[in-house]
Amino acid sequence: MILSAIVCIFASLIIADYFRHWGMGEPWITIFSKVQRPIQTVLRPAVWIPGLRNLHSTKETWTFESNSHQSNLDSILNAINKVIDKDTSKFFWQVQPPPVALGNETDSKSFIRIFTFTRAEWLDITEITLSGNKAEVWAFSSGFLPLIIPFACILNVPLFWIPFLDMDLNKQRLDRIVAEMDKTVGRS
Repeated sequence: MILSAIVCIFASLIIADYFRHWGMGEPWITIFSKVQRPIQTVLRPAVWIPGLRNLHSTKETWTFESNSHQSNLDSILNAINKVIDKDTSKFFWQVQPPPVALGNETDSKSFIRIFTFTRAEWLDITEITLSGNKAEVWAFSSGFLPLIIPFACILNVPLFWIPFLDMDLNKQRLDRIVAEMDKTVGRS
């Protein structure tokens, strides 16, 4: 009886949230995804096993021609914004911009994190660590279950061992960001 009441409440919240945003035509995520995102970001159980994480993650090193840290950072951020503006997939993007860079131009570092929710609300994370003219980039799927499911961030922990594919979405996302950059980028 209590369980069915809880399920009804969760279903009502999802349906109400859906209809509230549906009329706007903009990508959105449910309250469940908003609440579970910080937990899933810290836990990220889908990348715990090295061999399995390769099925749904991509690691790259970007090398810029310019040694100007700020110029390279601006190029990355502008490219991300262009990709988001041109996105027709109705994915929800949330960019965690870097804080003001510390240090001088030659030894400063910046960290950018991008949260991308698919339409089914699976959470993909892209992390870019920029240092001078090199950027270490990692794009990965964070868990087996989508965060639209209540308590998925906790349920994903015992399901960390299940292999799954990301249909190359993380690689394609990086390709789109590099294509939108106004600088030549070497990738390895």
